[in-house]
Amino acid sequence: MELLQLKYFLTVAKTESVTRAAAYHRIPQPAMSQTIARLEKELGGVRLFDRKNNRIYLNENGRLFQRYVENALLELENGVQAMRSKSENVSGSIRILALEGRRFCFDCVSHFAEAYPHISFSISHDYSGESGGEYDLCISTVRSHGPMQASAPLICEPLVLAVHESHPLSGQKSICLADLRNEKFITMSPRSTLYALTFEHCRSAGFEPHIPFICDDPYYIRKYVSENMGISLAPAISWAGRFRSNTRLIPVSDPPLQMTSYLLWDDKRYLSSAVRTFRDYMLSQASLIEGNLI
Repeated sequence: MELLQLKYFLTVAKTESVTRAAAYHRIPQPAMSQTIARLEKELGGVRLFDRKNNRIYLNENGRLFQRYVENALLELENGVQAMRSKSENVSGSIRILALEGRRFCFDCVSHFAEAYPHISFSISHDYSGESGGEYDLCISTVRSHGPMQASAPLICEPLVLAVHESHPLSGQKSICLADLRNEKFITMSPRSTLYALTFEHCRSAGFEPHIPFICDDPYYIRKYVSENMGISLAPAISWAGRFRSNTRLIPVSDPPLQMTSYLLWDDKRYLSSAVRTFRDYMLSQASLIEGNLI
């Protein structure tokens, strides 16, 4: 049994298509079919796939074997990374999925890159359902994301109300959430925490929020508020200093609202010294943020 056989098997198992698996690995389809057939023969003739109408489906045997293969290859990859780290002088690449805390992430990357010029970064802010398996670290308000099950609290911050200076509420020292039932809300993607919290808290206050404007870029959320197109709940620390001068930020006192973000990683996967060093750096920097409630 060869390592390449197992990698081919995993691709076929995930795609349930010999054709797509062959194209992915850039080998002829007959060669992929022969590899799977030879693997099943080496396993004592156990069928890993059911065949029907020129299609294949991973069966119960295949799902069981898949778990063993994934664990084995993960351990092998961990061993490879551990050996590479022996000669590693805090260099390599770090892949980050920053679903929250974009500004904080940028500041950390900017300063860290100056101190460690041999480290490269790949940063995504994509809410489109990534499993998390392609990243080393994730910033999220949920304490797990795909294989990333280990977490540490990063930032806990109040949510405030952002309104244009000409809005009737702009002179208030604090606001009751129930008073916003007739307002137009501006918020982020339905996959975002800000969207979920807006709905959750408004419903708790007894009304469904009217949201005519949705945008996946915080810059434009703030811009639309500055154009008096609506109001928005906003994280007080993460967006501090980013609003225009014509925007007023009002504390929400009834009830007081908070948002907590976490730093996530996969504790079953070996983390390079670069990733570990940057993880610890982010946690230490977060602890220094004024107003952080953690």
